[in-house]
Amino acid sequence: MLFLFRQLRDTFGQSYSKKEQIRLSRRAFFQLLGYLGGCVMISLAAQSKYIE
Repeated sequence: MLFLFRQLRDTFGQSYSKKEQIRLSRRAFFQLLGYLGGCVMISLAAQSKYIE
């Protein structure tokens, strides 16, 4: 399993320049934060319905 991740990382590294890798990594990170934030908001909205 670790070999697969290493191979994917090497392929990613060869496909993009260092600057592009940083840009894509940041974009993916902020998309993940947005997704998790949306999950939290939906969860809070669902809980508030049952609290009242």
